Amino acid sequence: MIKALQKLCRTIDTLYMGIAVVLLAIIIIASSLQVFTRYALNASLNGTEELARYCFVWMSMLGASICVSKGAHPAVTILGERLKGRSKAVLEIFLYLLIIAGAIVFIVQGMKMVVTTTSQLSPTLKIPMCYIYLCVPVGGAGMIVHALLRLLEFALPPIEEKKG
Repeated sequence: MIKALQKLCRTIDTLYMGIAVVLLAIIIIASSLQVFTRYALNASLNGTEELARYCFVWMSMLGASICVSKGAHPAVTILGERLKGRSKAVLEIFLYLLIIAGAIVFIVQGMKMVVTTTSQLSPTLKIPMCYIYLCVPVGGAGMIVHALLRLLEFALPPIEEKKG
């Protein structure tokens, strides 16, 4: 079970990182075009600011999932640094349970936003807003999968392979 979850996490990480890199490239290109047209041509290019903003939101949600995978999510570590042994493990488990709870809220409320905004279009690009808000449940789902793997790794001791 844990091997299958590890493989799923690697697949999610690869997919999310690939998408995030593409989104970052789009942000850089859109922002550069905006600056160039505004200052060099004295006229703003429509939609570049909105495109960069939506790409940034998507990249942030995908990045949050990747951070949970790497254990790089934001944390206040003053308590964790002072605890040892079993107490520290219990704190880690509690923190990953909180991450899962928050991610469930992301999924539930994110899906409500997606359903609510199916007919709403973005102001400039005329993209259905449900595609923009879809990043919230997608990011939440990735966070849950990664946090579950971390919990299983805490709960199950590593199994050593027999050489023979």
